[in-house]
Amino acid sequence: MPEILIVNNAEPGIREFAEPIEQLISDTGSTSTFIEYAACAKTNLNEFDGIILTGSPQGDDIVEHHAPYFSWIKDFENPVLGICAGHHVTGYLYGSELLRSKEPESGDFEVEIVKAHPLFKGISNKFIVKQMHNDSITLPADFELLITSTTCKNQLMKHKNKPLFTSQFHPEFYNHQLIRNFIALCD
Repeated sequence: MPEILIVNNAEPGIREFAEPIEQLISDTGSTSTFIEYAACAKTNLNEFDGIILTGSPQGDDIVEHHAPYFSWIKDFENPVLGICAGHHVTGYLYGSELLRSKEPESGDFEVEIVKAHPLFKGISNKFIVKQMHNDSITLPADFELLITSTTCKNQLMKHKNKPLFTSQFHPEFYNHQLIRNFIALCD
């Protein structure tokens, strides 16, 4: 079973986004290790079969501050799933435009898969997701769009050449199958 690293993008001590991910990983029989974002430089990331980057509380403007802690992402070859803040930071590092308060969503919204991928095994083409964001990002040149919505265009993207996925929405709350499918990609 894969060993998954969970990197907390919330401020230290805020674990509301990490705890459901830890539980989902445990439910699959896999194991996880939890670190705060600032510990990335001190951690041997290659020891892990996959990495999940958590979200942070709505309204946090963390992208520019957190980006230096995630410079490793361009060289990391194992699967990565960035959620909300992890989506923003990853996009920013790859040249996305950060859209401040232009596509905000809070609550339950419908999204649509526009390109099939094994990450979506067992998931309907349209489904409801939990959103908690003020900011969003444009699609960087190195990525392809996999999920969109009428409110926010870039809901889930994948790097064209690597198993690097990022999601605007929070699959740890309603869309557990997506996280289970990600863990399966790490095996």
